[in-house]
Amino acid sequence: MKTILLPLVFSFLFLTLTAQTNVRAWYADGQVWVVWEMELPLPETYAIYAKPAAFTNTTDATQIGRLFRTEYLPLALKEQVDTSATYRIPDGQGGLYQLALNEGLFVVTPHQAGALYFAVLAEGETAVNAGENITDTAEPFGYNPVADPVECHLQATFLSPFAAGYVCRAYMMWADGRQNYWEGRPDFPIMANAAKNGMPSLFMLSAPVDIDTTQAFPLTVWLHGGGGTARQSLAGSRSDINIKPEEGILLSHNDDLVGWRDTVPPNPGSPSWHFGWRKNWDPFSPGNLPTGLDTVINYTQRRYLWIDDWLIRHFNIDTARININGHSMGAAGSTALAKCYPKHYASATIFNNGFGGPENDQSAAVFGSPTDDFYTNLTNRDGEKVKFRKLWNIIDNCSPERDWPPLRVYHSKNDTNGTMMWDAYVVENYRAADSLGMGVQLYWSERSHGVDTGPDYNDHWHDGNLPTQQTGYDDTAYEEAHFRSDTWLPAFFNHRLDPTAHDPGDGTPGTGPNGVGDDWGTWGGYHRWEGVLIEEGFYGPIFHATFWLEDSTVFLNDQCPVDFLDADLYVRRLPLDVETFCDFGNNPQAAWSYELQSLTDNYSDVGNIDCVGSDLMKLNGLRIFRKGIRKLALTIYLIVPTTSTGPTPFTALLQPNPVQEVTNLQVTLQQASQLTVTLSDASGRVRSLTFAGQSGENRVPLELAGLPSGLYFVQVVDERGGGLVLKMVKQ
Repeated sequence: MKTILLPLVFSFLFLTLTAQTNVRAWYADGQVWVVWEMELPLPETYAIYAKPAAFTNTTDATQIGRLFRTEYLPLALKEQVDTSATYRIPDGQGGLYQLALNEGLFVVTPHQAGALYFAVLAEGETAVNAGENITDTAEPFGYNPVADPVECHLQATFLSPFAAGYVCRAYMMWADGRQNYWEGRPDFPIMANAAKNGMPSLFMLSAPVDIDTTQAFPLTVWLHGGGGTARQSLAGSRSDINIKPEEGILLSHNDDLVGWRDTVPPNPGSPSWHFGWRKNWDPFSPGNLPTGLDTVINYTQRRYLWIDDWLIRHFNIDTARININGHSMGAAGSTALAKCYPKHYASATIFNNGFGGPENDQSAAVFGSPTDDFYTNLTNRDGEKVKFRKLWNIIDNCSPERDWPPLRVYHSKNDTNGTMMWDAYVVENYRAADSLGMGVQLYWSERSHGVDTGPDYNDHWHDGNLPTQQTGYDDTAYEEAHFRSDTWLPAFFNHRLDPTAHDPGDGTPGTGPNGVGDDWGTWGGYHRWEGVLIEEGFYGPIFHATFWLEDSTVFLNDQCPVDFLDADLYVRRLPLDVETFCDFGNNPQAAWSYELQSLTDNYSDVGNIDCVGSDLMKLNGLRIFRKGIRKLALTIYLIVPTTSTGPTPFTALLQPNPVQEVTNLQVTLQQASQLTVTLSDASGRVRSLTFAGQSGENRVPLELAGLPSGLYFVQVVDERGGGLVLKMVKQ
């Protein structure tokens, strides 16, 4: 990255050595914009004071915010977009105002209408002089979150420097800040430090120049690692993992956290871990270690989610196709977001998350030390406050929701990068996640830590930039096409129990003769699915999906090395209206069954389903084949043996019928009656017959010639309504 310090110094040589002057303020887009001309040498911080009446000393007013040099100047924009950039803001008259090189900016988010004098003073100053560092009048501002909501603001548009055919946009937003973080505006939740207030943040969008905006398109989020920037994740920038959207928008955030001094940040290279910071952290006090109990607030998460919502309001984004990705610190941030807000994301892909969270000394000021392990402001499924150290792994629940989006986890056995390194805790997470059935697909390989082109990144999953040299499963385009948050999730698990599966070892770093376990492998990474949907049946939902193991002819390491794999499956991410579908109430004989039917030959498999608790179905020991051998269509039915006591027609779904020749329906009647029997399957194939039933037991042969074995709905209409009992029996 090209340094910007020299151009920046030269840019300010023309400034005079006078105090800040020409302070102005105006209201636009739900916020108040305070602009002033700056002095040289530039102070490390500027403080902003306000009061309804004019004042001459800061002791007579309220300090409403304070910013570091990197914030009142657009240093993130200068570093990542244009070394001569200045802020571009609304002018309060329906147009735009481009700040001059010698102008600073502070942004206030009002919570009620009013009018205030605003004064801007460099660090250490207290005297307020009319005509110099205070507005001439009390500047009026409004408050209407519905008609005049807070907005994000476009700063620059440019073509991606990393891939042809992509246009990029850089945006800024200025966060509110209050000690009571829950008292945000309805259009703009509190998302910044109260002492700082008005904190600016940068994010960037990338999209194909020919994107079809007439159709709802996906949003893919990419979070940078420690020491990284939003610019790192523009379209085409990470060629080894192919970050190039084909249908939608790629969103990259800057983890903007500035504290102490802008030259000595509080957590060098690893700002807020894309999460937040402790409530009582003072960004203007060096060190500022916690002295008692504190709470780590998810300020950064809240900002990211609000930006997603802002994009949804302004672009044609498919809310069921929002995917999140990250490397290193960005992988940890992606993991936490997926766990804390699982319904928001269709999938999460994480590279080199060590699952332990921040551990260096500098991070203690921001989060507390590992031994502090403060609570966060989040609540888990058991109603307990989530502890900070539980956020980063792939084991612990961090939200009221039970289920997560599918997580694809890539790690490296030669990664020795501090808290992100390959170690026993990583393998412990792998083994536990595979046993819990959360929908996690786990990969490991021989590379080291980075996501960079070069020999340290060559391994069994990424070995170059051609399609034949890297997995296609972690590509942005694959995520866009294959994951949705509004469908149920087939969560395959217990892969480690398959004798043909590879094993990651005990966490000892290194591969080859120095390593422990297999150098590379995956648990669940060969499984693919499509057609995942739920339809309404007579007794409840009917689940559908098509499964196979990867049989790639492009990148051979994606191809499953064996003909089939056995694993268990949980049915997860269920719609709210079927979350208690295993609670059968007065039908203790009711049960769920499944059918796997080959789409290419006569292979089929049927079986019953275990209910875990009252709302989780488990399919035991499913055998899934490579695509070139067999694709299997899954159907899950509810079976409810039924007794009729009246003339109203009813449907009884009986046990699976594996008999391919003749099966009898046994109908026991209290009195003779005319019966109509209809046999149908989920594909709509129907057979019907009518017969005169006698009092007592009747056996009705159901000729199944032409109908494969499987699950069938049997509807019996009893014209007299004398009451009957159904049972399927062999001849």
